[in-house]
Amino acid sequence: MGNKMNSTTPEEETTVTLEEALLQFNRSVLSQEEQNLQMGRRTSYIISFGVLAIILLAIGVVYLTWSQKNDMKKMNDYMEGMTKSISVMSDAVVGMQTTMRKVEGGVNELSYHAQSISHAINQKENVTGTLLNISDTIRLLQTDAQGFKKGMGDVNYNLGNINKQMKNLNRKLSVMVQDVNRMPSPTRMFPF
Repeated sequence: MGNKMNSTTPEEETTVTLEEALLQFNRSVLSQEEQNLQMGRRTSYIISFGVLAIILLAIGVVYLTWSQKNDMKKMNDYMEGMTKSISVMSDAVVGMQTTMRKVEGGVNELSYHAQSISHAINQKENVTGTLLNISDTIRLLQTDAQGFKKGMGDVNYNLGNINKQMKNLNRKLSVMVQDVNRMPSPTRMFPF
């Protein structure tokens, strides 16, 4: 009888073996579920970081685009200002050329009138007429000298205008160079 109690039947052994197999299968399923859960968490973290990186990159690109747009507008304004300065300088040079032609004509007139005085002095027959001719010529010389003085004033004015425009142009170029050097600074936040 004692032998019967300790002995197990083949059906019981099969049941025990089946229960152990089911327990192992259950543990395997639970282990697989745990691995799947961990894999899902990791995937979720990776996706979250990826989305965050894309959002930060998009913000960076928008910021760079915005800052470059403003800088390019400034550059355009500087270029327009420089174009105006160069135009004013060009007009001043043209004005100087015109004035110099007038001054050259005045010098030629001055030379002609000086020769007239010299010629009138050499004629000794009509002293009264000669003196009147010299007087008229001296008045013409004074008029030429006043025109010459005005022409030189115009030249000085144009030179002053050119000088002022050159200073303005140099200042704008200096600011523009500083802005060009500052423009790539937002890109330094990226490691590539």
